[in-house]
Amino acid sequence: MDSASARPLQAASLYGIALLLLCGWLCRGVAAQSPVLEDEAWRLLAHRLEAVGFRRFVAEGDAEVQWGTRRLKAQRIEGDLESGWVTATGDVQLWEERGVFSASAVRVNLRTREGEMSRVRADVQGVLLTADLLRSDGNMLFMQQVTLTTCRRERPDFLLSAGSLSLSPQLRLRARQVSLQVGGRQWVTLPTLSRRIGRREPGEPFLPQLGYSRRRGLMLSYGDLLPQREVQVRYEVRVFTRHDPEVRFDLIRRLDRSGDQEPLRHLEPTERGATSFLETLTSSRWHSATQEVPKRGMFLSLRANSPVEGLQRTDLYLRGAELGYQTVSPLGRGLLETEWRVGRLRESPTLVTASRAVGLIRWQSPLLKWGSVGTDVSLEARAGVYPREDAYSWLRTQWGWYWGDEDRLVIGLGLSLAVTGGRSPFVFDQLETRREARFRLRWTAHWGVDVLAIWDLQHRRWRDWQVALTLPADCVQPRILWSSQQRQIQLQVGLVGR
Repeated sequence: MDSASARPLQAASLYGIALLLLCGWLCRGVAAQSPVLEDEAWRLLAHRLEAVGFRRFVAEGDAEVQWGTRRLKAQRIEGDLESGWVTATGDVQLWEERGVFSASAVRVNLRTREGEMSRVRADVQGVLLTADLLRSDGNMLFMQQVTLTTCRRERPDFLLSAGSLSLSPQLRLRARQVSLQVGGRQWVTLPTLSRRIGRREPGEPFLPQLGYSRRRGLMLSYGDLLPQREVQVRYEVRVFTRHDPEVRFDLIRRLDRSGDQEPLRHLEPTERGATSFLETLTSSRWHSATQEVPKRGMFLSLRANSPVEGLQRTDLYLRGAELGYQTVSPLGRGLLETEWRVGRLRESPTLVTASRAVGLIRWQSPLLKWGSVGTDVSLEARAGVYPREDAYSWLRTQWGWYWGDEDRLVIGLGLSLAVTGGRSPFVFDQLETRREARFRLRWTAHWGVDVLAIWDLQHRRWRDWQVALTLPADCVQPRILWSSQQRQIQLQVGLVGR
């Protein structure tokens, strides 16, 4: 597999990716309502064909049924167009837009959305899936003896398996006898697993991250998003061999579509997911994308024991809690994000404790491209009110230019300017006042190299160098990240898919 086209997939979402695509075929594609028979043109090919009154047919010898963009091929296909049932046996293969499926037998009803496949093997967008039985009752999707991997070797480096699995129309996944095999050994086994499946934040690592910081020693970091019925819980835990651990929990309540599980990004400059190529190396996306549907949500964020490393980091490390409200909506071919927070927080290691109310507004233009050249613009503003009549405001603009092919080589240059006013009891606010020039180069070939350099225009010195090195891999891909400012090396392990 060419690493230039590889992208990391989160292991817990492999079930979701493959099952959603399978359900998209079995529950909406082949098993569509009767208008599919009327509206979509379809044809039948075979060496020998028997038909009864244009209602029932038996096709044998490389029989093939085509409808829309789908194609079903088998040695024997028998159909009853009056009841809607179609049965295929003998070297059955199904071609669909998002994958190829093989089975010993397929039986589906084009009207009621019922159906089943026996001894299934599938390649769904780079995810290799096997199942002894796949069945749909028109609403629920059931599977038995399931395996999932992205490795194409005879003995895969990793393998996810489940004895039985079901997926509801509300995207509730329930699995039994779930296990993870790595390197031919079984590492994790769960008797049951139940969760909602939805869109995830990109770039989330599969395994816990390992790192080293000169001041804080060895690091172990892990986080996840746990979709629930009414709310979402997002957590992150980092443990060091020296100094205090870091713990963070976000409780998110969505106020729009209940089926959309994509979390809203926090708009603090280093907490939200980056949307610009010049922001950070930790995100798999490198440019903004306008979201067509407005979103809004409430959240409660809890954090503990997170000191600033030498007052050099630009992360907001506070001990306390904040209640917030967010909105995201398209505006002027760009994306407008707003966030409002109130809470009582304690900054470490300054040990300043204060209440604050803060508002954040950010507008990001989409990437505009002319051939191999592109540009985007972002505007950010923040204002906070603190005790003793303190108030603080912050405004930043960033403009970036990019050149190259996103899949092979991209070079970017940008300018970031910030102005501030007022007073704040927190050191964090004062750390975001820099005027910076940024340079980034990303080269993806057999090895992946990603470099981000930040030049402090005010003090005329390099503020940070971030380097990411991605090693070539078949399906389990290691990634090394280094930051000169944070004096920290991290190791991320992801799963490779297409």
